[in-house]
Amino acid sequence: MRNAEPLRIVFNGRFLTQVQTGVQRYARETLMAFDALLVRRADLRSRVHAQLAVPAGAPPLPLQQIETKTLAHLSGHLWEQMSLAWFARDAFLVNFNYSGPIIKRRQLITLHDATVAVSPETFSWAYRALHRALIHVLRHRTAVLMTVSTFSRGEIAHHFGIDRHIVVGREGWEHAKARGDDQATLVKYGLASGEYVLAVGSMKPNKNFHLLGQALQRLGGYRWPIAIAGARDTRVFRGAQVPADLVRLLGFVSDAELGHLYRHAAWLVLPSLYEGFGLPAVEAMGNGCPVLAARAASIPEVCGDAALYFDPHDVDSLVAALKEAASNPHLRNDLNRRAQARLAIHSWHANAELLAAAVLDSHVAVAASAGWPRQA
Repeated sequence: MRNAEPLRIVFNGRFLTQVQTGVQRYARETLMAFDALLVRRADLRSRVHAQLAVPAGAPPLPLQQIETKTLAHLSGHLWEQMSLAWFARDAFLVNFNYSGPIIKRRQLITLHDATVAVSPETFSWAYRALHRALIHVLRHRTAVLMTVSTFSRGEIAHHFGIDRHIVVGREGWEHAKARGDDQATLVKYGLASGEYVLAVGSMKPNKNFHLLGQALQRLGGYRWPIAIAGARDTRVFRGAQVPADLVRLLGFVSDAELGHLYRHAAWLVLPSLYEGFGLPAVEAMGNGCPVLAARAASIPEVCGDAALYFDPHDVDSLVAALKEAASNPHLRNDLNRRAQARLAIHSWHANAELLAAAVLDSHVAVAASAGWPRQA
């Protein structure tokens, strides 16, 4: 019988050749969690044959159950539209980003957010045009659409005109758990344990770091410097004259260093105006770092009652939150206790389970519509 053989799943590994942002983090950690899921679940191993297709030059991953296949011809979008499409022609293809072969129907694409529509100035004209064109083509012909939060599902449906079901997954924190020599990281960046506030992000406008700069101007006598991982240029504050002794622009930090920075920070501050998920919040919680968070976009959905919130459009609201964080020692312990419930919900393992269910449910639905017997 046609469906007696395991379902062949091919994962799009193009992300391994790209600069790492939150999207590539999502891809790597979800893939690794899916591999671990196959190790744990014999029933799933019997139902699927999983492969990772990568372009030439992609760095290897320590996979145990997922077979890696290098497709040496072409690169970039041409690799995806031609080499990958041919290799996955009789398989179910999983893409961890919005992009995938436009000729393929049996595939899953992941739409992380609608930032390109909400904040178009953040992206080049060429990127916006390609992004919208691919989504326009793929939104109705693709078997499964997936995103990372209920907020993003609503945003994607609204801005891209999608009126079909979108699977809501999640993101995890396990990759950021602090390990190794903490003190070396603190010495490197000139920080003292428990005596700084951490922010994580780039210079993109939606990160809203200019509000942080404005708050620092008003915080006379504030005792904690703000360390920003991911930014090195003072333009991140967009003209705010920030006291030099209250800022540490750390630039790029490694995963190991980021875990150490979370573990020793007094607080994480997340001032974003727009986030599809808000990964730094759960990364911080996973390291016992309480969260000061903007009440905006997906952030309240992710943090629940485990954050101290402020209005990201009101500098006085952020100033008040920073002062309360510095003066209320009981609040830190209370939020860390509440964070445990959030960490139980948000994990890469949970996302791998949701992904597996979405793919298998789609396969069963196709088999049923084609008149195939159901797979046991």
